[in-house]
Amino acid sequence: MKKILLTAMFLSIGLIAADNPPAKKTSGFAPIDGAALYQRSCAICHGKDGRKVPSNKASVLAGRDAVRLALRIRAYRDQDSHIGAYTMTKDSQIMKDETLKLSDRHISALAKYISNL
Repeated sequence: MKKILLTAMFLSIGLIAADNPPAKKTSGFAPIDGAALYQRSCAICHGKDGRKVPSNKASVLAGRDAVRLALRIRAYRDQDSHIGAYTMTKDSQIMKDETLKLSDRHISALAKYISNL
């Protein structure tokens, strides 16, 4: 009889738990504002709308594919002339300096924002 009562109790607890879904899990990271980051770090050279060309070696950023933009920004960030590891063929000290402070999450937010300009 005890086994039947225990089984019934566990089943009812299981049904109650199934009736109350767990709270939505969050990543624990605050979202990054790509627009604010762009205005703070990029707009001075690339323009508020991403259409300014800072040099004859550069091109318009607005509307480009987000994945390619992210890869390009990471490549600028990750090159290291001190150990001879170059992932970019273009050399821009300003881009190297500006991208060093960006995490992968910052770069993703920035690339998504620029691609929607």
